[in-house]
Amino acid sequence: MELAPGMALGDRYRLVERIGRGGFGEVYRAHDESLGRAVAVKTLRATEASMTAGRAFLARFEREARVMASLRHPAIVTVHDRGVHQGIAYVVMELLSGPDLGTVQQGRPPLPVGEVLGYAVQAASAVEYLHGLAEPVVHRDLKPANLVLDGGAGVVKLCDFGIAAVLAPELTRMTQAGQLMGTPIFAAPEQVRGETATPAWDVFSFGTVLYSLVAGTSPFYAGSDMQESLRRVQYENAQPLASLRPDIPPQLSSLVAAMMDKQAERRPSAAIVARELHLMHDALKASAQPTAAPAPAQQYAPTVPDPADLAHQRIQTAERLLNGGRYTDADREFAEAVRLMTAAGRATDRIVLTAEFGRVRAGYARGDGASCAIRLVRLADRAASLLDPSDEFLQVLSRFQAMRR
Repeated sequence: MELAPGMALGDRYRLVERIGRGGFGEVYRAHDESLGRAVAVKTLRATEASMTAGRAFLARFEREARVMASLRHPAIVTVHDRGVHQGIAYVVMELLSGPDLGTVQQGRPPLPVGEVLGYAVQAASAVEYLHGLAEPVVHRDLKPANLVLDGGAGVVKLCDFGIAAVLAPELTRMTQAGQLMGTPIFAAPEQVRGETATPAWDVFSFGTVLYSLVAGTSPFYAGSDMQESLRRVQYENAQPLASLRPDIPPQLSSLVAAMMDKQAERRPSAAIVARELHLMHDALKASAQPTAAPAPAQQYAPTVPDPADLAHQRIQTAERLLNGGRYTDADREFAEAVRLMTAAGRATDRIVLTAEFGRVRAGYARGDGASCAIRLVRLADRAASLLDPSDEFLQVLSRFQAMRR
């Protein structure tokens, strides 16, 4: 069935005009005849739903609706309803006045620093909220086009969660391993490589968004040469913003560079980014007041996270993957926890033993019993040499060994 203005989806949402199209969806301005209000309706085109991969895209579309409907934040677009009409899935959202920041940027580059910081503070708050949920959400496609203005006065909202990943096994399995999701020139290096989604993806992408809004273009843009763009994302560092815009605060240039670090574990968290941007925004506003003392320009020094905290996060992710049946991915996360601690000179810490035990459990679950039996004996011996004989970890290992005999 072809959609057209005048049609009513679900006998309620009458389409007025198409306002967007791309990928596998269309967006219409529509009228909610039940509540008498203007809304935006995002649909999955029937022509795509009939393709071989149609069910997978319908699953992603349904996921978008469920994820977005659960979100409550002033800088995130609100979802009102969802449904299926004659085989066409749709999501009903609040209608934003627009335009998006990609359009704004193209119309008058470069944007004033104060304006960019105003948008950035709101977007950072939204990303911090997503990453702080009980089941953290990775947006995966942060870019200027997905930040849309609404209601004037510089209000911006984060949109399009069509490829967002809720970090829970039953949802992350929907995306095939190695599949690149997102927009390459705003994607993180590990996202380009098809690795497991983490909040650090969004931090990198958000850094490229800030860079683009300040500099007028993405630092990794290579025209129509997609492969060159992908190469730049993975291997080239962007030219410092301070060298392109002498009017920007030095700490903003440093923060953006830290956000775009090629190593995910070295990037600041979304919470740190939100705090730093808020401080910069406040300082810039204060400096604009005639009676206010100028804010000192302090170089941003990214907080160096404790390797144990990073390793603990990896172990938590690995446990979720293990419980979801993704044994190879779980083993990779456990191994990364060991690497982080070893690189920090803390290979004898208890958390390393925990991660190594996780690798053994993942290996057994994957069917590598022979090699894991040897690794388990070595782990038990190592743990016995490092821990008190009464330590509970040794008892857990002993019980696990007994079960595998």
